[in-house]
Amino acid sequence: MIAALVALPAGFSQTPQKPLRERLLERAQQGDAEAQFDLAKNYETGRIGLPKDFAQAEHWYREAAAQGEPFAQASLGIMFNFGKGVHQDYVQAYMWYEIAIAHSTGGDRDTIVEMRDNLAQEMTHEQIGEAHRLAGQWKPAAKP
Repeated sequence: MIAALVALPAGFSQTPQKPLRERLLERAQQGDAEAQFDLAKNYETGRIGLPKDFAQAEHWYREAAAQGEPFAQASLGIMFNFGKGVHQDYVQAYMWYEIAIAHSTGGDRDTIVEMRDNLAQEMTHEQIGEAHRLAGQWKPAAKP
């Protein structure tokens, strides 16, 4: 009886909202780089009801990285650096760190520089040169 007397605010829906993972997936599929990064991170860690799935994490990191999302780019660097769900590849890791550095500022940039420099200690000059070459050739995806 009391409920009938209380008016719902404008825009209020009585239908339950979709779970976070579904909303995140929808936004990611629509090209939202932030959602793509968040979805990838959740696949990587197995959070918000998603299974831990490194292949899906890599896919969504790549989608976000292609749009210039520096955290996704750095995350790809980490995956390749440590062989986390991908074949360990120092050249790819260094390349992604370089790309992320170019799109980062402040403390975030400093952290990625440190990761890149630590990795460089494990690499040959030829590997570093190849990583620089690949990073120089990389282009973000064209905006629709």
